[in-house]
Amino acid sequence: MQATPTEQKDNATKGGSNLLKTLVLVLILCCFAGAAYYFTRPQETPLTRAIKLVKEGKAAFALPMLEELSREQPDNGEVYPWLARGYLASQRYAEGRTALDTALRLHLSSEQIKPVITDFADYYQRRGDFEEAEKLYHSAARIGPPKLFEAERAKMYLDWADQNTNDNKLEEAIHHLQLGESLSGSLDEATMKAIPHKLSDCYRRLAAVAETQNQDDPAAIKLLEKSLSVCDEPLTRRALAAIYARTGNSDKAIENYEAVSNDDPNNLEVRHHLIELLLERKEFDKAQTALIGLTDREKSVENYELLADVNLKLSNYAGAVRALEEASTLRPTPELLTKLRTTLVNWSNMLISEKKLQEATAVKGHAERVAEQLAMMGAPVNADKDNGKDEQKAWNPGSTPVSIVFSRNWLAKDSLTPEGKIKIRNITGMPITDLNLTAVFYDNTTRKKNGMVMLPVASQARPFPPGEDRWLYFSCPHTVRADHQLAVVILWQGRFLKEFPVTKQR
Repeated sequence: MQATPTEQKDNATKGGSNLLKTLVLVLILCCFAGAAYYFTRPQETPLTRAIKLVKEGKAAFALPMLEELSREQPDNGEVYPWLARGYLASQRYAEGRTALDTALRLHLSSEQIKPVITDFADYYQRRGDFEEAEKLYHSAARIGPPKLFEAERAKMYLDWADQNTNDNKLEEAIHHLQLGESLSGSLDEATMKAIPHKLSDCYRRLAAVAETQNQDDPAAIKLLEKSLSVCDEPLTRRALAAIYARTGNSDKAIENYEAVSNDDPNNLEVRHHLIELLLERKEFDKAQTALIGLTDREKSVENYELLADVNLKLSNYAGAVRALEEASTLRPTPELLTKLRTTLVNWSNMLISEKKLQEATAVKGHAERVAEQLAMMGAPVNADKDNGKDEQKAWNPGSTPVSIVFSRNWLAKDSLTPEGKIKIRNITGMPITDLNLTAVFYDNTTRKKNGMVMLPVASQARPFPPGEDRWLYFSCPHTVRADHQLAVVILWQGRFLKEFPVTKQR
């Protein structure tokens, strides 16, 4: 049954009336709530007005009120933290510190006193007065729980250590880094992980001073070992290995170079040093393995020639031939092809002695093809047989007893100390028992010497056999400007032998 128009109108009137009653009730309740808040809210006092002004950055307007309150209510501890913050914001630092000391004597709660202590400590650190900031934190140690200022103190010590490092006060930097590390439990993970790296760098820099300025290798080794115990970094192992190699402890040098090489196979400089030491110790198997890895990453004629020589030491003619073929591909010179042909001939003769005639024939055919290449170049096929004799005949007893057959000099990325190595050959035809060379580091930009090092080559206890090669490694005793043009000059008895540029690694 449908409602009549009159009934529908009555229902609509009733619905509108209910909505209006609800709105009126809500409005009344809001009025009551507002009135209750107005009459029951805390009344604003001079202190609350002053605090509000300080928070709004209007400390200059708040200070007169706070100063008056401190005179009228000298025992009111709530006044002094805000008075100190007001003075600090107004750059009235001495008065602010007096107000802060007064607040500390009143034994206020940590919630009241911590913000102002942190503000003053930050101010001292910004102006570089870390000692005063440290004293302030020590004064506040009795406030609240023991770890109340742990995070702030840890950051302070780390910033202090950074300043010490910049000022080259490395021992103080280590002390402050250790203090920061002892409080680092409340720091973020990235900051905590950076501390060992900073400690390691400080020990490494102290070791460099001990090595180059004080000429104290044992002290440098001790510091580098400390650096390694804090954080195992390739730079530390490289520095340690270089000292061990120079002082004759090849076992330790190889150990550190191998660690770096295994961790970073692309670190070619380290691999070069490792190979040199292995060759000095006549550990040809290990040197061969290291050289194969090196030639995979750095394809050069010198590397392939060295690999061929090592393979010949191991009677690995196949490996020597492959290495010489790679070298000849990179630089097809008569000298390399002659060496390749000689190796093939010797290999063929060995196979004949072992009754492996078929293999010997194949190798001999290879040697003949190489001989044809030499003939096309116009080079004498049997020139290699007389090389040693000609070299000996050409040497004059009054001239240099060695020739420099290879040189490599570099300034590593982020380093200020150039390094270098040379490969020399005894061309006298007789053992050398007394020989030293000198490496002079020269700055072509300033046209001045930047240090020199003596390179011991041979002695009665360690003679230099005729026709053999020997590697010499050296590093600059002083730091250099990375943006300058640098060179290394090799001298014998004060006489110029050769000059080599220093390559900068980027």
